[in-house]
Amino acid sequence: MNEKDPKEREYMEENKETMQRPPVHKEGLEEPRTKGYKPLQIGFIIFVIVVLIIVIFGISSGMWGLFG
Repeated sequence: MNEKDPKEREYMEENKETMQRPPVHKEGLEEPRTKGYKPLQIGFIIFVIVVLIIVIFGISSGMWGLFG
């Protein structure tokens, strides 16, 4: 293995001590965390259920005259 140059090692040690740590709290604006399309999915599921209820009610009551 290659041994690092003593000057380079000394430079790295000095920088390690003076290096700034990243801040815990970021400054400035951050993008909000989103959870995907939850409201859209719930709305779509409710719409499908309502349509199925209307279709089942329509077929069972003879609303469209399919089986009568």
